[in-house]
Amino acid sequence: MIKLFWNTHNQDVPQPHQSANEVARNYKWGIYHRDNSDKWVYEILNNIQFKVIKDEKHVESNDTLIIVDSSVEKKVELYAKLKLICDKVFLIHLGDESGAYDLTFIYKNCNYVWRTFCLNKYFKSKNISCLPVGYKSGTNKKHVGNKKYKWAFVGTPHKSSRQDLLFQLSDIKPSYCYKTKKFDVKPLGADEMSKIISSTDFMPCPNGFVHPETYRLYEALECHCIPIVENAYRYYDRLFPNNPFLKVDKWLDAKFIIQEWAVEQIRGKQKECQNWWFQYKRSLQESMKGKINA
Repeated sequence: MIKLFWNTHNQDVPQPHQSANEVARNYKWGIYHRDNSDKWVYEILNNIQFKVIKDEKHVESNDTLIIVDSSVEKKVELYAKLKLICDKVFLIHLGDESGAYDLTFIYKNCNYVWRTFCLNKYFKSKNISCLPVGYKSGTNKKHVGNKKYKWAFVGTPHKSSRQDLLFQLSDIKPSYCYKTKKFDVKPLGADEMSKIISSTDFMPCPNGFVHPETYRLYEALECHCIPIVENAYRYYDRLFPNNPFLKVDKWLDAKFIIQEWAVEQIRGKQKECQNWWFQYKRSLQESMKGKINA
C-alpha cells in the first residue's frame, strides 16, 4: 500500500539543553511548512492514490511510503528505521534553504528524493530532483475583470536588491506595495493576497534571503500574473529550461518593461506563462507518479 506521512511538525526530540523558546521555534517551523505547502504538495501528488497516516506507527512491512518532511538532518534514526520496514521510501524534503547540512545519511535511505531550494550538487543527481517551493496554500486565481495594478510587492524589503526594486518602480502607478518588518508576518489573508496578484500585470520576484526561490514566483504563476525574476546565477534557466519568465539583471530593466509594454504584449505573455505553468505541473505530476508506481 502507498501511504503518505506528513512529518514536518516533528522537528526533533527536545533535548535537556534546549530552552522552551528553542523547542517552540522548532515546532513552529514545522507547522509553517505544513500550513503553507500542503495544497502544493497534494496537487503535485494528485495522480497517486495513497492513504494518509498520522505517524510512523502506522507504517507496515512492504508499504511504499511518501514522507513529507523538513529538518531531516535531525532524524537519521527515523529514516534508517523506515528503510528497514518499508518496501520503498520517497522523501519530499521541504525547507533547507541554506543547504548547510550533509544529508547523505538521510537521502541514502530513500529510493528517491524531491527537494525544494535546489543546489548545484543536486541538479544532475540520479536519485534527487529539484522541486519548486510552490505557492502558499490558499493561493488561487480570482476573476477580477480588468487588471487594477501595473505591479505589486508584498514582503520584507531586506537586502539592497529589494530596496532598489522599490526605488526603481516607485513612480509607476497604479501599484500595490505592502512592506512587512520581518519574515513570516501575515499582513494579508491568502484570499486577499490572491485577489491582489490576480489584479496585477507584473510581479517582481526578487531573490529570497538565502536562496533565489520564494513563494512569490509561483503565486504569480498560479494567479496568471507575469513574474519578473532576478537573473542572478541563471538559476531559473537551470531549474526550468525554456521557461517564459521575464528576467532582469537589474531592476531598472524591469521599470522599462512595466512602463513600455503594450496591452497586447502583456496579455500574450500572461497567456504564455499560464500555459507553461499548467503544462509544467502536469508533467511533474506524471513524473512523480511514474517514479512512485514503478
